[in-house]
Amino acid sequence: MPLPEGPILFSLPTICDASPGTIPNINNRGAYGFRLHEDDWRQVEFISAAAVPQVDCEIAQLEAFKRTNWTGAGFRSVHVRKERPDGLYPNRVPYRMIDSISHGPIQPLIIGVIGTPQPGQLVKGGFACRLSPSAFLYGRQSEGIIIDLGLDRFSKEADAEQSLLALCRKNNLCVVDWCAGNIIARPAGLCS
Repeated sequence: MPLPEGPILFSLPTICDASPGTIPNINNRGAYGFRLHEDDWRQVEFISAAAVPQVDCEIAQLEAFKRTNWTGAGFRSVHVRKERPDGLYPNRVPYRMIDSISHGPIQPLIIGVIGTPQPGQLVKGGFACRLSPSAFLYGRQSEGIIIDLGLDRFSKEADAEQSLLALCRKNNLCVVDWCAGNIIARPAGLCS
């Protein structure tokens, strides 16, 4: 099938530059793991509350980029986020803190292109767990310290939302949704 004529448009305005380390998914190990599309890596992510002023500036730049590059059917280009390549690692947030909120069983995290026959790659130190019928928490850890922590989508279900806000308060974190261009979990008095 020939490609359509005209410029190639992108469905997302931004992606994270730093991809997670992976290991081969030999024989489709982790077949029951949580599969994340590579472009969705850190699109909704936890950040240190101390990073909020910098993130607010990045969001303003991203919003200007979106206005300039939106065609009505897609984006002419993609803004590549290069800030915080080490994610939450400098904050030394313990991996065990995820057990302070209600979640389903911990699963392996698999990253790749969803909808292709390839099984994807296992994320080194990756984990994922269901928070609600519509939301998963995922990330990477090393030696009991969280490197990256994200959500496949922010849950508006009351119990999950309250748990995430409590997690943010306890660990001095916020949640940013890069594509939407806003900080969606700004506990009162924490991230102003």
